[in-house]
Amino acid sequence: MSLKTPLLAALILLLAVSACGCVDRESVVTGEEAVQAVAYADPIAENLLAAFNEDNYTRYSRDFSPEMRQSLDEAMFEQNREFVTSRIGLYESRRDPVVTRVDDFIAVTYRGKFEQEDGVTVRFVFKRDDELHRIQGLWFDSPMLRR
Repeated sequence: MSLKTPLLAALILLLAVSACGCVDRESVVTGEEAVQAVAYADPIAENLLAAFNEDNYTRYSRDFSPEMRQSLDEAMFEQNREFVTSRIGLYESRRDPVVTRVDDFIAVTYRGKFEQEDGVTVRFVFKRDDELHRIQGLWFDSPMLRR
């Protein structure tokens, strides 16, 4: 089974749930809440993306929630990493964090520069009430990754 199959299935499920109105509208967060979210997301993002480049799953998954660690085990990490690096290369930098909220979740989304593409969306999702700021969701998206 190719890596595209589970990614496509997840995207279809997300679109179906969104279309039926089961997902609350995402809203941009500003002010102190946004500043705090970026303050905890920045070091987590930097660690994860550096570990991605190093092919180091232990470090990459350091800030995962238990559910995230179960969903993205080391074998899946290797598949995802191969998929991403074969299309856009290794991570170089990130900028322009945008903080959004849906229900009990906060997302911090960056524009990432990779070796072969700039403007890659890198999105980290956290539970609002989790003081440990464990990653609940993680997405990489760009035109070259959708080919």
